[in-house]
Amino acid sequence: MNELFEQHIKHFPHMIKYCFFEVRYHYKQYLIVLGALLLLLLITFGQLLIRDTIDVQRTTSFFKLVGFFAYFWIFFALFHSEKTVRKQGSLYNRLSVPYYVGTSAQVFLMMIIFLIAMTITGLVSTSMTEVIEINHLGFFYYLVMTYVLLVPLASIIGVLGKYFYKTRYIVFGALIFLILLVPILYVPNNMYAVWVNILRLNPLFYVINGFQQTMILGSAASTNLPYHILFYFEIALIYLLWVNVNRAHKTELFDDN
Repeated sequence: MNELFEQHIKHFPHMIKYCFFEVRYHYKQYLIVLGALLLLLLITFGQLLIRDTIDVQRTTSFFKLVGFFAYFWIFFALFHSEKTVRKQGSLYNRLSVPYYVGTSAQVFLMMIIFLIAMTITGLVSTSMTEVIEINHLGFFYYLVMTYVLLVPLASIIGVLGKYFYKTRYIVFGALIFLILLVPILYVPNNMYAVWVNILRLNPLFYVINGFQQTMILGSAASTNLPYHILFYFEIALIYLLWVNVNRAHKTELFDDN
């Protein structure tokens, strides 16, 4: 595991260069994603004004919107990571660069788009209601935790996608189903506690709900210590899985299709 951390830090400059490469040749793709997020924000803002909603309704709408933006980051980062390694794996081999340089770049680029959307969302939401409270330190914490979570997940998906053709369909289906398991279509406070506790076993629920709480409720996101410990334990398991997948990839235990 230490080797992966060291290699990731060592190749971080390559990852930044790859980000510039991606933006240069696929800038339309990222502009479309950013435009879609801002359009959704505009629609949410417009319908709240037209309906002349009260603070509770506005807070609930922005709560769900923040969750959807975080989901958008996760969806595109993981889905494009599979395509990145599958289509550009030979390029990494020629440059002697690990495959996770590309997957990390996808996570990082989508994080930048997410940050832009969230900054504008914060400005709009606080201008519409005084109930919303933003915890900037808490937001940064969940930003780091999401990056730490997505890098190994994206790398695992990328490697599997290179060797198994159906990986892309499984990942797409799982990400679509994910929207039902995270607090986007519903507010956790309106559900039975037992169901919320079950949903919290999902580490993606942790980061999405964390963004929602830090952007809407302020400091309330840092009060559940067992929930944080559970997430750290899951992160450790995911990184152990990544170590094994990376070792198998290096020793070519997979059969190339």
